[in-house]
Amino acid sequence: MTADAPRIELYVRSLAPTEARDTQEAVVERLQRLDETGRISGFELALCGDCVCPSLNTAATDTGERLLRRYEAFQRWAASQDRELTGFRQRDTESLLTGTTVTGVVFPRITLAEYRNGGLAFVAPSANGTDQTGVLDRLDAY
Repeated sequence: MTADAPRIELYVRSLAPTEARDTQEAVVERLQRLDETGRISGFELALCGDCVCPSLNTAATDTGERLLRRYEAFQRWAASQDRELTGFRQRDTESLLTGTTVTGVVFPRITLAEYRNGGLAFVAPSANGTDQTGVLDRLDAY
């Protein structure tokens, strides 16, 4: 492993087969190879689910708090780098039982967060004007 090898966090909505399964499998396989060869200093796979609603009790769990903190860190990083997070969106969900509506954060199907020297160094997918960087694009940089 090189001294400046990044640590990676990979966020996926589901481990179940979906239309994104092939991409997800390819990304995990590449991360495993990059880790084995020392190009990265390890990776963590995290499930983000379909939506994280900050106003619900589930957001107060360790998992919910972590996802919301990460999303806020991604937003700060994007603003500081003059980049836009792509694929993230806000979604309103109405309860069938109560009729109330809550707003939640939807992560892209697959998100890569790169950390170097303890700090967030890159998030994919993101864009800078017309320059879009997807997860696979970012893996090519390693």
